[in-house]
Amino acid sequence: MGMSVVIERPPVDPSGRTGVLSNQLKRQRVYIFPTLQGWLYALMLVVMLLGAINYNNSMAYMLCFLLASLGLVCMIHTYRNLAGLILTSTTPKHVYPEQQALFPIQIDNRLSLARYSIQIESYETIKKLFRKRKPHHIVSVSVNAGKPSTSYYPVKTTRRGILMLERLKLSTNFPLGLFSAWAYFEPEFYCLVYPTPKGNKQLPQNVLQKENVDYGIQSGTDDFSGFRKYRHGDPVNSIAWKAFAREQGLLVKQFSGKGSQTLILSWDAVSYINNVESRLSQLCYWILLAEKSSIHYGLEIPDKKIDPGLGTHHKEQCLEALARYGQ
Repeated sequence: MGMSVVIERPPVDPSGRTGVLSNQLKRQRVYIFPTLQGWLYALMLVVMLLGAINYNNSMAYMLCFLLASLGLVCMIHTYRNLAGLILTSTTPKHVYPEQQALFPIQIDNRLSLARYSIQIESYETIKKLFRKRKPHHIVSVSVNAGKPSTSYYPVKTTRRGILMLERLKLSTNFPLGLFSAWAYFEPEFYCLVYPTPKGNKQLPQNVLQKENVDYGIQSGTDDFSGFRKYRHGDPVNSIAWKAFAREQGLLVKQFSGKGSQTLILSWDAVSYINNVESRLSQLCYWILLAEKSSIHYGLEIPDKKIDPGLGTHHKEQCLEALARYGQ
């Protein structure tokens, strides 16, 4: 008995930003086995049965069979505590090194029975069976009847790159701890770990002057020319909040100035740094600083070039390129 793999799998975006994976714990794929307490309980029943047979005591027979039936009922409840749950996972938010990546796991209980004391932990494969077991988190959750519950499985990050979540094991000893039921869930999603933003606190001086270009959202000494509708990725500080308060919708300020400054963050700009990870950390810091300063910036690293832009989507695109570099 174990976990179903009736999987509804829409295509996962290669960028790792979107996608949903749903698994249902079907009854024939939920495993169950007695715990140590369960074996001791069974041994006690055998000793009681032998005593009842030896003394031919009807009350001892009754007690023995009563406790045996209690164990069978406990086994059914332990098994039913996992069977039928629907697990859904999505891509977690991207993080920086030394932060915890929180992988969201939603447990949907569509039956009229509440589920209690379900433990979620990472499952180490057979290849790691004979290695020293590493400490890992155990998340405990209970799910009300007919309602979903979202839990976050934390994974500590140590370095830049792509962090894959190992297979998860869901287990329960409810209600008496005599049996342990478990199933497996493979989220198949990963978390991008950006480089640590550190280095020189000032932007490089290789600012290129773009003539006859109107980015439309630049602030500064340019003349105000009007509004336009908000587009995804526009900086928050360019939104006309007064117009929004007048219920005119989300509008963005436009300026008529030409020749906006554009910052090109290239691999040559950090050529004075010997360590590759330190170079990526410096570029990461400059990206965050340029975004905060509302300066249009582009990124040029080996095998990747991103045109100048501004906004949350552009920032994430640049940081993702740094996280994926060399992997």
